[in-house]
Amino acid sequence: MVDISLTKSLRSTVATLNWVSEESAAANQRLTSGVKIQSALDDPSTFISAKSLSLHAAALDKYLERLDQGLGVINAADNGLSSISDSINTLKGVVTRAAASKNAFERADLVKEYNDILDKIVDTAKDSSYNGKNLLLGDGNDLTLFLSTDQNESVTIEAVDFTDLLNTLGLKKLDEGKLATYETKLTDGGAPAKPLKTTSKLVESPEYAVGDEIAVKDASGTIISTLKITADTTAGDLVTALSLPDKGLRATLGSDGVLNVESANKMTVDVTRAADTIASAGAPPSATTAPLMIGATPATGADLLTATGQYKEGDVISIRQGNTVVGSLTVGAATTVGDLVNAFNVPASGLSATLDAAGVIMVDSVSAAFAIDKSSISADLTTATASSWVKRTDAEDAQQTVTDARHAAEKHATNIGIGLTLLKSRAEYVGSFSDILGATAESMRASDKNEEAAIMLALDTQQQLAISSFSITQTADNGILRLLGSKLG
Repeated sequence: MVDISLTKSLRSTVATLNWVSEESAAANQRLTSGVKIQSALDDPSTFISAKSLSLHAAALDKYLERLDQGLGVINAADNGLSSISDSINTLKGVVTRAAASKNAFERADLVKEYNDILDKIVDTAKDSSYNGKNLLLGDGNDLTLFLSTDQNESVTIEAVDFTDLLNTLGLKKLDEGKLATYETKLTDGGAPAKPLKTTSKLVESPEYAVGDEIAVKDASGTIISTLKITADTTAGDLVTALSLPDKGLRATLGSDGVLNVESANKMTVDVTRAADTIASAGAPPSATTAPLMIGATPATGADLLTATGQYKEGDVISIRQGNTVVGSLTVGAATTVGDLVNAFNVPASGLSATLDAAGVIMVDSVSAAFAIDKSSISADLTTATASSWVKRTDAEDAQQTVTDARHAAEKHATNIGIGLTLLKSRAEYVGSFSDILGATAESMRASDKNEEAAIMLALDTQQQLAISSFSITQTADNGILRLLGSKLG
């Protein structure tokens, strides 16, 4: 067995080389990883401080995630409110057009457009959710967010139900109404019958005669348009008399002679036939009706007026002195002959009436002449239902309603905007602070590349010196051995 022994200087050189190798490896690790303090063994105080900062930054990052979720909910609501505000501005334009329109049919169309926009507002509110939370759907959707990681301070944004239009915005859907229509064909009565044109004389039709009077009445019975037929009255004049767009009445005459009448409100078109007018005569004035018969039997006061065949439900019998109607009767299902006699019996106007055994009604006047007219419903348009804007004044009133709705939406948008601004500011601060903490923690543990490079250079120099020292020591030892060898030889 060979016993190898090292001199003290050689042992020192070997130890130096080993130390330099270890330090070089450590410096190289710090240089490549960028981390100087790998564990508490490297620098306990700095390592613990950096770890604390890293943990704080991680807690802030988790808190920031919750803030981001809240911001997502608020952003969704903010975008929804922006869209709703745009819809309300569109609504304002619709109402303004309706208030300016002199056509009830156009206003009815605008009512439909108005309702469509309200549907859009509701749909927008329903679509403004984020992760199952919707600030525009009211109850159960309030958003509470903490302003610090320790949850000692919080802010709550209350949800508002924008699907409840009436309570939230003061808006409600309007009645779109339903049109009533009536059609009749105007012909000249020839064989074959030829359709009347707008320039044709109305009396060419067997339905009308000179002296007939056509009156349009609204739901209250007020006459809103009349046409007295003369020999020169044309079919076009009739169309004009039945065209009252602002009142909700329009008429057209087709090339086939079909008169089409549409109403956006309850109306009737009544015709008073000249042939049915009874004028008083004599002095003092008096007049008699045709005998009222039930079959071959004269009618009595208790008999139904419609049973005589001369009257039908809806007919209006009037007695007038000059242009003043002093008595009238609208025939109904239960109207009797006696009711008609009573209608003609007007003592205040000097009129009295009796029914004789032959079924004839005789009307006498003290002094003033009179006439008895019978008007019949030519077109029953009472099946119409009026839209909410059949009157322009209703559309004008709606302008303020929409203005109030816009202010309500702006108020809610402001509340959402305040919350959005607050949380954005908070999120920016937390994110920035977290970045600072993380960067500080990294910098505390980070290595200095220049310093590590200088250390490696110094270690390399020291290694070279150690190697040189080792070489010199080895050379000296060899010289001594040679010297001893020569002496022994």
